[in-house]
Amino acid sequence: MKQLKTEIIALCDYASVSREGKLSINGIFDELRVRKFPGGIARAFLVATINGNPNTQYNLDLKVENKSGGKTPIKDLTLNAMTSPNGKNNLIVELINLGFEKEGDYEFKIYNKNEEAGSTLLKVIDQGQGDGVKLPN
Repeated sequence: MKQLKTEIIALCDYASVSREGKLSINGIFDELRVRKFPGGIARAFLVATINGNPNTQYNLDLKVENKSGGKTPIKDLTLNAMTSPNGKNNLIVELINLGFEKEGDYEFKIYNKNEEAGSTLLKVIDQGQGDGVKLPN
C-alpha cells in the first residue's frame, strides 16, 4: 500500500480545475502582511495535488497550526478525496474570512489517518500603520 503524499500544496488567490482535469493556480503566496490585528484575508484557496493508491477513497483532515501558540484561523476540516486510476487527485479548499489574532507562522497541514501527507507555511507579518505616508481619500 502506497503512502499518501502531496506533490503540490500552496495557498493562493484563486484556483480551478478544468473539465479535462487541469489544475490552474493564480497568485501563490506564503506571506501575509496585516496592518491591524485581528486581521486577515477575505478569500484564499488552499490547493493540493495528492498522490496515493489508484481508485482509493481518502478521508483527509486539514488543520492549521499556530507555531507561536494561540488561536488558529480555521477549525479543522475533513476532506473526502477519491484518487483517479493514476493515484492522483487535485484538492481545492476555498477559505473565507481567514482571520489572524497576531503575527506568526501558521502551518496548513493535510493528514491522512493522523499521518502528515503535506504542509505549507504562511508567515503573517505585522505591517503596522505603514511608513506614515497618507494616501488621498
